[in-house]
Amino acid sequence: MDARKQRIYKLHYNLKKKGNSVKSSSRMVVKRAKEVSKIEQVWLNELIFYGYCVCDGLFTPPHFSELEP
Repeated sequence: MDARKQRIYKLHYNLKKKGNSVKSSSRMVVKRAKEVSKIEQVWLNELIFYGYCVCDGLFTPPHFSELEP
């Protein structure tokens, strides 16, 4: 496993631990709140760099708002 993939898994773990929803198959993260802590913002920015869609739960389509664990 390369370093990039390991970093993505670590970001998934950290964000899930903080209460965010992550669905890797559709490369999407739903934030737990409209504003998150600075460290979470850094993690989310990294995932955006890797091609993930990051949004809050307010404006997500219905089929994406119910993410399976």
